[in-house]
Amino acid sequence: MSTCKAFVLAVILALCTGISSGQCPANCTCTGTAVRCIGQQLSTIPLSLPDATLLDLSNNMLASLPDDAFKDWQNLTELNLEYNRLRNISQATFRGLTKLRIL
Repeated sequence: MSTCKAFVLAVILALCTGISSGQCPANCTCTGTAVRCIGQQLSTIPLSLPDATLLDLSNNMLASLPDDAFKDWQNLTELNLEYNRLRNISQATFRGLTKLRIL
């Protein structure tokens, strides 16, 4: 019986931490606190997930990043913007990303 309780507790904890697939932006995959929207032809940044620590937007069609583009992604520690069509990055694009360590 204690093994069953431990299993149920582990499942509940797994569901309560990280990002559930129901919250994951369309055309993205979410595992734990990572959101990967790789090669999806995105031209805008998807809606934020407040618990996300990694956002991978590589291989998309982002051309411009406005002021506060990531204002709702405040827990990001890693942001990947490789292989986009970036031509304009506003001065305050990354404002509020105080935990960002890898860009």
